[in-house]
Amino acid sequence: MSEAGNQNHSDGPADPPPGNGAPPTGPQGYGPPREDEVSLLDILLVLARHKTLIVRTVLVFTLLGVTYALLASEKYTSNARVVREAQSEGGGLPGGLPGGALSGLGISLGGGASGLTPAAYPDVLQSREVRLAVVRDTFRFPDAERPMTYVNYANRPSGMLSTILKYTLWLPWTLKGMLGDAISDTSVTAGRTDTGEPVVPSEEENSALKSISGKVSASVNEETGLMTISVTASGPRLAASLANSFLRHFSKRVREIRTEKVRERLQFVEGRFEEAEQELENAEERLAQFLERNQNPTTATLQFRRDRLQRQVSFKEQLYSELQSQLTQTRLDLQRRQPVVTVVEEPVPPMSRASPERTLIVFFSFLLGGFLGTGLAFVAFLVRARKEEPEQKKKVDEIRKAFSPDIYWNKLKKRIAGTGPE
Repeated sequence: MSEAGNQNHSDGPADPPPGNGAPPTGPQGYGPPREDEVSLLDILLVLARHKTLIVRTVLVFTLLGVTYALLASEKYTSNARVVREAQSEGGGLPGGLPGGALSGLGISLGGGASGLTPAAYPDVLQSREVRLAVVRDTFRFPDAERPMTYVNYANRPSGMLSTILKYTLWLPWTLKGMLGDAISDTSVTAGRTDTGEPVVPSEEENSALKSISGKVSASVNEETGLMTISVTASGPRLAASLANSFLRHFSKRVREIRTEKVRERLQFVEGRFEEAEQELENAEERLAQFLERNQNPTTATLQFRRDRLQRQVSFKEQLYSELQSQLTQTRLDLQRRQPVVTVVEEPVPPMSRASPERTLIVFFSFLLGGFLGTGLAFVAFLVRARKEEPEQKKKVDEIRKAFSPDIYWNKLKKRIAGTGPE
């Protein structure tokens, strides 16, 4: 046997030469991929086989996006900017006298702190008192024939299209609103009247308060100290009108809160001033009557009574003078505290709508349909492969088992019982 024969016999069969129908193998070969590899051609093949499903899913979601973009009501946002002024609280008597100068006379004027800081202004804007005052105002709505209050507009009968959308596309939000109405308390007060009685909103006003609460927002720029009030509505003029109403009632409410203590002090001083004025008149009347009956008192008793009446008149005059000065000072203090909010930018009708952004809605609906259609295509491929090919069935079962929650649940139970791995 020749050396070449021995060489071939020891090395085993040689690799088949190229060109006999078998592709070369090895790191540089172009043979078929291994079973655990997925090539780009396989992915494209799955997409090609289920192109109809993908196209239909994209068309359905795009149609839904176009429908929503066309049916969604247009929203306009009007902005106003105000400066939140932090004013110092003052007190005391005129002329630099301490606040306790009249304490010996039974008068307590109290402090001047209002309990309101400028950082609380956004909460004041969203308060029930401000919103209740706004919903009671009259506005001209784009879809209404005549001006009406926001309460009447919010409680008007819904149209056919609104009713259909309410119980179809907006059904989750409708159920959420019904649940909120069922558990909400309708007896919450919204401030007090001038006589001190609580203001309880009606059922219609409560509905309007919930409707308008999502239309107004406030943001504060800590660097510039400006507060921006944004109001969104279905029309540009309506948005500006609502913003003006919010701004007006917000400023009024802030003035009421900041001047509450001063107004209480003014009311107290006015009451004591009227009492002191009446007491002074009575003391002067008693002294005048005594002098008329005793024009030239000679006895010690008459002189003592005259001196006592004169001291009473002098005391009442001093008290009257101090209270009159305090009344004037309190009125000036109340007037000085009035302008606590300065409007920097008045609300005007916006030139362009804030929503809906129809192009973005259609674009994202198209993308969502594409992603979902691709996912459905691979799911359909796996289901079909699981039924037809045993090897593919094993792979699908292994994937399902790997992501099954039972595995993690069993591990958790073992760890709780102390038998699982640490």
